[in-house]
Order: sequence, then structure tokens, then C-alpha cells
Amino acid sequence: MEKNKHQIALFTFLKEDISSLLTSTVGLAQMINAEIEVLHITKPTAVIRKDNQLSAMRSINREHMLTDKRMKEIVLPIIDNYGIPITYSSTLGNIKNELVKYLNENNPDILVLGRGRSNPINTADDRIINFVLSVFKGPILIVSPDNGLEPGKKIGIGTLNCSEAAFAPSFTENLFLNANSTLRSFNIVETSYVLPLAEDILGRKTINYVFDHNENTVKNLPIYLSKNNIDLLFLERRKKKEKGLSEFLVTYDMVRKSDINLMITAEEYGQKNYNTKLKKT
Repeated sequence: MEKNKHQIALFTFLKEDISSLLTSTVGLAQMINAEIEVLHITKPTAVIRKDNQLSAMRSINREHMLTDKRMKEIVLPIIDNYGIPITYSSTLGNIKNELVKYLNENNPDILVLGRGRSNPINTADDRIINFVLSVFKGPILIVSPDNGLEPGKKIGIGTLNCSEAAFAPSFTENLFLNANSTLRSFNIVETSYVLPLAEDILGRKTINYVFDHNENTVKNLPIYLSKNNIDLLFLERRKKKEKGLSEFLVTYDMVRKSDINLMITAEEYGQKNYNTKLKKT
């Protein structure tokens, strides 16, 4: 693995289309000069169905072999096609506990999660995403199941209720260099006064749109985003002491069921030393 790259961690449970999800992650990695680690987590109840200890161990070993085989079939062709450094690992355990353990041991720069195509209230995807938001303070990319990021292709980038502080992480400048047009800043506010973003952010010209916060605006937001060809939408998290958490959750709720990829910014800004922590496979 090369050094001085950003580290992207992709969490998967092999229930989503991991090939598509990994391809989108590769698209992000290409734009910001990053390497990827894929972590697959399996719940014990999905593997162990008998009380017999010997039978349980056989089931666990079989699951590890099947998962490793499937991961190789997915990951190796993508490495060959795009040349992005990717490692992968799998573990068996409680999903939330394993997520926290991984984050504590690896401290990745960006997390990637996928969403299912069905979005009823309080789905398993929503519960995992909400949990990750509560335990990881760095940037999180939530990939659309139908409109992911395509490697080698420039993208339409927009922001929703973001301040300029949201773009502090060093990878953002490289990401903006891959915008296919002017940045679009959408602001939905309770008051007629709003401080829009500068007309130039990190070298990219920015167009500001300001809407009153009402039911019609929120309902039509996905239409506004689609008409402006937004492929990746930035949402800003602010530190809890700034009383921005509830505001962020309201903003996130506006777009969480849309078909647009979401980049949820870090709750705490600052520069990191981007030496790789990935282990060779």
C-alpha cells in the first residue's frame, strides 16, 4: 500500500449490492487519492442455527470461507480494473459492537455506507446509519443504490445548509476539482435572512439558492436537486455544543430518502496525518 493517502472504510453486510457500492467507493477514492478497506460484518444469528458447539464452529468456518470467496470475486476484478488499493476483512459479531471496535482501532478518514432501495420509516439501513452518525465524527458518504459515483467521471456537487467551515477537510479541495460544473449551494431557512456561501469556494464558482422553509419547499427539494444534476450533496454536521445537531437531523431528513449520494461532513474539523493504516492482505 502507498503511504500518505486518505483512508476510506466501507462497511458492508453483504445484503446490499456490494459490487455497485464498492465501485462508488472507488470513484471517491480516485478523486481524493485514497485507499479502501472493506469490512464485512455477519451477525452470529445469521450463521449459527444450532446449539451444538461443534456444529456452530463448522457453520462459522464455512461462513468465513464463503465470505472470503465472495469478497475475492468482487474485490479482485475491481482492483484490476481501477488500480485502487483495496483490502478486505470479515468478522462475526454484533454489528454495532464490531463497528465501534473497528473505528477505535483504525480511525479512518471517511466512512462509506449504502442504502437499500426500499425506504420505509425506521428501516435497518436507517438504524445503522443513525448509529454510525452517533459514534463517528468524521465524514460519511451514504451511497444511493441506483445513482452511485462512477469511477473516472466528473460529478455535479451541491451543498444543503452548509457553511464554509464544512469544507475544511483537505480531501474536499481534490473532490471539488472533479466537479463537472459550478457548485450549487441550496439554503432552506426559517428566516428571509441568510448568509450565503462565497461565490468562489476552493477555486470553484458557486451559485446560491435560498428558499423559505415550508412544506412545499421540502417536498420539492429532490426535484430542485435533480434539475441541477446534483450527484453528490454535502450536508453539514456541527458540534453539539453549537446546538447544530437538531438542525442537522432536520436537514438530513429532507433528503435521506432521495436517490442522491450524501456526503455528511465531519462534526469536528481539522487536518490529519494521512499515513496509511491498512494491513496488507
